Parts: sequence; structure tokens; C-alpha cells
Amino acid sequence: MNLGDPDFVDVTDVVADMLSPKFAKELKKTIYDNTTFGPKHYGGRWNQINDHGTSHVSIVDSNQNAVAITNTVNAFFGSKILSPRTGIVLNNEMDDFSMPMNNTSANAPPPAPSNFVRPCKRPLSSMTPTIVLKDEKLKAVVGVSGGANIIAGTTQVFLNHFALGMDPLSSVMAPRVYHQLIPNVVMYENWTTVIGDHFEVPATIRSDLQKKGHVLQVSASATVSQFIVQNLDGLKGNGELVAVSDPRKGGFPAGF
Repeated sequence: MNLGDPDFVDVTDVVADMLSPKFAKELKKTIYDNTTFGPKHYGGRWNQINDHGTSHVSIVDSNQNAVAITNTVNAFFGSKILSPRTGIVLNNEMDDFSMPMNNTSANAPPPAPSNFVRPCKRPLSSMTPTIVLKDEKLKAVVGVSGGANIIAGTTQVFLNHFALGMDPLSSVMAPRVYHQLIPNVVMYENWTTVIGDHFEVPATIRSDLQKKGHVLQVSASATVSQFIVQNLDGLKGNGELVAVSDPRKGGFPAGF
């Protein structure tokens, strides 16, 4: 929440920290495997933005050109205004700005000044369209829709495949957990889609999280991922593409 439109806010130091292995090692020191802490322990200073209303598409063509597109109208029907000329629903993107408040609750941090409204300014977004390269060759395209949980959803699919070695379908199908720092609650998947797919974080994992001091709550919504992996191992030229469209929203991959 220290990020903001770089035309209005100097984010040089923030971005440098995000890309710094040294900074990552310092963050690692705040993580204990046997217990969890309150938001202040992890550096939470500002209130979070509850953005929503997103969609994502991942694309790779026959020449290995890759596109990851996340877009939003920022609500089910955006600003609830339809352009009579184009038929396009106008977005509600102003909702992604932090709003100054005269009075803030003692239990809630203040809004982030870097994201305050200004003319011609772009609001902060949790969109995380991602293209993965190795040795300058395409390895994967991944992205997620799901509002404020987008970063967590994208990270979990990425780690499932590249850190845990799960196949692309299993990486997407694995049940997910979400934590926004504020409120200090772990949201976990335990729901069934309209087409009958059930996603549930195992009871053993939920129990372990509670033993560490986490407060758990069933997630009323979920992130939806579109994941394409290119396997170059042992193949000449262009490798095999495997595409997975998350069944959480009834999606399916398409190839041409």
C-alpha cells in the first residue's frame, strides 16, 4: 500500500525493495513456523483496498508471443452506467482509490496517502498478470481474477508448479488460502461450484493453521486462474504448451 501512480508518487525505494533479495531475507526473519503475529509485526501501516470485478486471460501464440491480460469494471456491473453508443459497461475504477478520512477507528489503520485521489491519477490495483521466462525463453503465463485476493491466488498457482513441482492442472485445482493482513483472518476455500467441482482446504492444514494462532474463516468467493505452461525440456524448437482454465468459473482452454 506504499505504491501509487509513479507520475504522482516516488515509488523508487518501494519497487527496489520488492526486487531486492536482501530485503526478502529481512522479511523472512519476521516469519516463524510455529506462530503468527498481528499486522504491525509484518509492517502493516495502511488500510487495504477491497477491489473486485476482474477478469483474466492468458495467451500464447505459435511463435511463443505471450500475453497476460487482467481487466476490471470494479463491480458486478461497474458504475452501473452503460454507454448507449458502444454498449460497454463503464467501470467503477474510482473505487480503487484510498479515501481520506477525518476519523479512523482505533482498530483500523488509516488509508494510504500514496493512493489518494488526484486529477488524472491512476488508482492502485491488485492485478498481477505474469509472464515467466527462463534463459530468455517462455516458461509460463499466469494470472488471476478475484479482486483483492489476486496477488495471493497468482502466487499460489505459481508456487504450486515452480516450487512444489505440481502439474499445471493440479496447480490450478489445489484449494487456496488468502490473507489480506487486515483484517487478521485466514480465508480458506470450502465451496462447490455450480458445475459440481468442490474445493476444500484439508482439515489437517486448517488445524495446523489454527495451532499457529490463525483465525480461520470460509471464503465466500475465490480467485480464478488461467495458466499456460511451456515445457522445453528435451524438445527442439518450440516446446509443448499446456493450458488450464480454472473450473471455478466454468472456464475451459481453447487452442487454434
